[in-house]
Amino acid sequence: MSNVPAPNHVMIDLETMAIQPEAAIVSIGAVVFDPRTGKVGNEGTKQTFYSELEWEFQGRLIDPSTEAWWLKQSKHARNALNGLDDLGESLVSLVNWLPQDAKVWGNGSIFDIAMLEHAYRQLDIDIPWKFWNVRDCRTIKDLYESSRGGWDKKAGGNAHNALHDAIYQAQYISTMWNKILKP
Repeated sequence: MSNVPAPNHVMIDLETMAIQPEAAIVSIGAVVFDPRTGKVGNEGTKQTFYSELEWEFQGRLIDPSTEAWWLKQSKHARNALNGLDDLGESLVSLVNWLPQDAKVWGNGSIFDIAMLEHAYRQLDIDIPWKFWNVRDCRTIKDLYESSRGGWDKKAGGNAHNALHDAIYQAQYISTMWNKILKP
């Protein structure tokens, strides 16, 4: 029996139709990772979650300027706009997928996680994480850049793909975590 806990850190990224908490959600991407070891789940495995949602009829905010912004994105990014998954079913699937006692990360303290929590409340589904287990990428990035300088912002995968963005964010948080704690 190992004393090493199973990874329970989860990076979550959303693509949305506005920037407010009540924004329509286009897609949800999540990946399990361990910032201590740098291990990040791979696309297409049980360590990742991805859902492309039907967003036009969610009863959530659609900002016309964000909708126009989407039309200027790459064809690959715009493919997510054709999603058919139901928001409620996807939220329940995310609940069932999350590891026990998940520490959920978002890129910004008021964006991804706040939007998901708003959607869970809207649909009367229990939020699947404890409020004290919410983490923010930007805080770690600020600590890193304050002590080490800038960060190479080259992302992997396709920009504005929620799963690719979640994987990239988990990778850079793991790298920064280790460079801050093990100089």
